[in-house]
Amino acid sequence: MDPAPEVERKGRQLKPFEKKLIALVIVLVVVIAGFSVFYYLQTGDNHGKTLVVYTYSSFMAYGLNKTAAYNAVFGTFEKEYGVNIVVRTPAQGLLPTLEAQKGNPQADIVIGLTNVNGIQAVQNGLLVKYRSPATEDINSTLMDEMGMASAFLTPYEYSYLGIDYNKTHFTGNFVPSFSDLARQANATNMLLENPATSETGQEFLLWEIAYYQYLMNENWTSWWSSVKPYTTNHIYDSWSTAFSQFESANASSLLVSYQSDPAYNDYFGYGNFTGSTVTSHAGLDYGWRTIYNIGIVNGSANIGLDEAFINYFLGPTVQNLIPTNEWMYPANTTIHLPSVYNTTTNPSGIIPLNRFLNATAISMNLQTWDVEWINTME
Repeated sequence: MDPAPEVERKGRQLKPFEKKLIALVIVLVVVIAGFSVFYYLQTGDNHGKTLVVYTYSSFMAYGLNKTAAYNAVFGTFEKEYGVNIVVRTPAQGLLPTLEAQKGNPQADIVIGLTNVNGIQAVQNGLLVKYRSPATEDINSTLMDEMGMASAFLTPYEYSYLGIDYNKTHFTGNFVPSFSDLARQANATNMLLENPATSETGQEFLLWEIAYYQYLMNENWTSWWSSVKPYTTNHIYDSWSTAFSQFESANASSLLVSYQSDPAYNDYFGYGNFTGSTVTSHAGLDYGWRTIYNIGIVNGSANIGLDEAFINYFLGPTVQNLIPTNEWMYPANTTIHLPSVYNTTTNPSGIIPLNRFLNATAISMNLQTWDVEWINTME
């Protein structure tokens, strides 16, 4: 699944006034036309070639200045190569849009396909093979997790889902098991997202499935059956809706969100009351890792420029912007994280459940799991 069905996909803890401020300060030209929102950058040579980039609407949107981030990511490349870049954010989603345009592709590069939907794009023949020389600095574990899709897609960032909690209520080293989360006191206060409508919700479902099937050797639907009586009225259609509830909820509330939330709060001075945790089993910490990738659209007429852009995108100019604009971990292993990330759980201590439930297995079973979840929760 890609970011577009839930436009706040990379959203973090934005206060209401901040959302309005971001909308006001974006000086890029925005035009709503059919299926997409278009962002035009005007820094390139008007007589040069044009590269069309598809990405999610929240790309680089959660730093101090989205305009500056866009100019750094795209404008720098425009000037260096004398090209024009048009950034489009398809309202119906990256994968559906690429599929709909398969016979008449309208993009050169796609930024944001994940380890969930990226393999589907590859299987459907939507991408071109390319192995960038810049991958020598890319986390090899991420490449391995992408499997056969890594011949077409290159990771540029990753993160773990997290369960946000109030540190004044949950004291000490709070790393619950799924059984702990199913207890009435916790389940009653859990704010979840619907896997059918929310990327965050779908990733949490995969986290839970991998945990039960491969660690517990149990039927994954049993956990949902146990929490169903307590969660009926607080399963939300999007992360942003669930988070708005978390902002005003009591101190015992739990929210399925992202591991970098504490770093975001620290960076913007929102305090250090929120922690974010993963799940434990037999003394070890397990979580769900989402990987975001960049690739070349099959049918692009600018392959040489596409490859040059990917090489550049994986380098320090862009990768250094990721921690405080995307609130993700850069895939480039040479990048040093800002100090605010000291407030987060060290990802090196988390065992990714993706090792057990890889992209191929997800692609083969996701539709069936979605139906099973719906039937369980009815």
